[in-house]
Amino acid sequence: MNTQFRYEAVNAQGAAVQGNITATDEQDALSQLRAQSLTPIELTAAANPNKNRRRQRITQSEKIMVIRELATLLRAGIPLADAVLSLSQARDGTTMGDSLARTARALNAGQPFLAALGEANIEFPTYVNQLAATGEMTGKLASALADAAKQMEYDDKVNQELRNSLIYPVILVFAGVSAVLLIFFFVVPRFANLIKGSRAADIPEISLWVINAGLFFRANWIWFLALTIIAGLAFYVSVKEEAGRTRWLARLSKLPLIGIWLTEAETGRWATTLGTLLGNRVPILSALELSAEGLRFPDMKRNVQFVVRDVRGGATLADTVAKYGVVNATGVNLIRVGEKSGELPQMVATLGELHSESGRNRMKRFLLMLEPIAILTIGAVIGVMMVAIMLAITSLNSTKF
Repeated sequence: MNTQFRYEAVNAQGAAVQGNITATDEQDALSQLRAQSLTPIELTAAANPNKNRRRQRITQSEKIMVIRELATLLRAGIPLADAVLSLSQARDGTTMGDSLARTARALNAGQPFLAALGEANIEFPTYVNQLAATGEMTGKLASALADAAKQMEYDDKVNQELRNSLIYPVILVFAGVSAVLLIFFFVVPRFANLIKGSRAADIPEISLWVINAGLFFRANWIWFLALTIIAGLAFYVSVKEEAGRTRWLARLSKLPLIGIWLTEAETGRWATTLGTLLGNRVPILSALELSAEGLRFPDMKRNVQFVVRDVRGGATLADTVAKYGVVNATGVNLIRVGEKSGELPQMVATLGELHSESGRNRMKRFLLMLEPIAILTIGAVIGVMMVAIMLAITSLNSTKF
């Protein structure tokens, strides 16, 4: 179990320094201080005000911030182990802080950065790990991490835009469904007494259907409520994990309108990741394999895997992506120009930007269409119910005369 220690020490220049350090025990704390060229003067266990705080899940924003800050510290010339330790101390008492502390200890023990990052048990995207390993090998870790943070920021931005854009349509649908249910539960059953004792033939079929449906709903509303709760919980469980969300996205990608948008956005995400990997000198086969791992749609993932197989066999990237329909004609031309000019990373990154922008525009058009469709649908349902009730009333009045 990790413990916070308060220390006072002297650094290599003879200056007094003090601060906090996370360690399993006092001996571990002393070892960490000596690894930082610090001579301990005093070391005491510090009270941790967050000791009993429930550990929170690490958010995507926290992950992006850590990678971005680490890249900035490395560019400033701070050693990797010191930079990670500084980040962990800044987040003392949090889940992220504890994870980074484990990474810092692994680095001080001589482990490479990728292995030390694995000690943190933080679920970074796969391309982050590959970029980190490549950057460490090429001596450009700061640049590689900056590119990783940029890609993570883009992915998070797209997800945020989608969530924000869906807020109003979801509220609109919820309000409309609630209005329909209220009419079924409170309004429609009141007209059931009007048709008692009257001839069924005098009541239009649509009126009978609506009134009977309202009576059935009111008599079985507990079961409807229970089924709704169960369905909601089942949906929540299915999207709680990344694998469940991926399965839902794969299903949605096969729908007529939304499927085109999702496929376009996924293609842009894949191309952007591939361009980032190639730009950091990841071999093309490794970059293709890694970018394929991040794809969420089975059909697209299978096609990219076919591309990897053919490229390994000696085919050009442009010919294979055209063969399996991974990108459109414009994308094929960009990749072919990149292969001939030696600027493949830049061309693939440009392709990612084009597809991402196209996917974003499709998303906006889809959401613009979603609002009026929802309004018209709900309005039509309520209108049919009101017409059915009015027809029942007018039929009864006509029968009396």
